[in-house]
Amino acid sequence: MAENRIKIDPYEHIDKFFTRASLLATMSKDGKPNVMSILWRSIGELWMYPVITVAVSPSRYSYELLTKGIREFTLNVPSDKISSAIDICGTYSGRNTDKFKQANLTIIPGKRVKVPTIKDCVLSYECKIIHETDSGNIEPHHLFFGEILAAYTLKEEI
Repeated sequence: MAENRIKIDPYEHIDKFFTRASLLATMSKDGKPNVMSILWRSIGELWMYPVITVAVSPSRYSYELLTKGIREFTLNVPSDKISSAIDICGTYSGRNTDKFKQANLTIIPGKRVKVPTIKDCVLSYECKIIHETDSGNIEPHHLFFGEILAAYTLKEEI
């Protein structure tokens, strides 16, 4: 691929999924992408589908996009080259800031979803939402379960 990455099985390089913070990309119905930093996520299976579950507070702009925008997301684990994006995307709101521009992130169009992935990520997952629920009374978050349709890693990671 032109982006210097290759398609992988969703569970390959899983150690990097669990040991690094991630960037969650979402998109409005009119095609405007947004990105937020996320730590509350997991990977596994639901109804025999490979899934990523993300926990997003209803106060976040990303929650609005996940519920009222495109019902897809991408989860991206940044390489060291762009790791500063975690702080930037966790500090500003996409309601009034283009965080892709602010963090100097390059968009890669999704292959299986409309939501983009992000260049220079050690892992990127394209997901469509197949289930959602409230998190209960632990913390007021909403859980989005995304079926993994495609997964990628940087060529230098293999």
